[in-house]
Amino acid sequence: MASGCAEKKTDEAQILAQIAVLQAAIENHDRGEFMDVVDEQYQDQRGNSHKSLQRMLMGFFFRYKDISVYVSANQVELQSIRADVQSQVIITGGKNIIPDNARHYAVHSCWKKVSDEWRLSCLEWQ
Repeated sequence: MASGCAEKKTDEAQILAQIAVLQAAIENHDRGEFMDVVDEQYQDQRGNSHKSLQRMLMGFFFRYKDISVYVSANQVELQSIRADVQSQVIITGGKNIIPDNARHYAVHSCWKKVSDEWRLSCLEWQ
């Protein structure tokens, strides 16, 4: 029997969906879509704020015509309206179609729930 109501995603599923949005936004050079997921109070290990993150993305997109992002091993730890996610990320980029740069990162991302939506609030990468 169909209830007519859409099944509500778990918090973990919502966060993973937001990570997929970030991944696609980077690959599509879509700064606006990327920043829609980022919290206004964003801060990272390098001192970037919401505004400086936008500038950093613009430079990254300008430098690399073709970008691919591979995210795996997401481990989500929920704490009410906050969450920490550990991920393994490989980013490749190139000035042409063939990548001339590839890097692996261990990424820790912080998330907070704002108005029933998960927002990226910090990033740390090694």
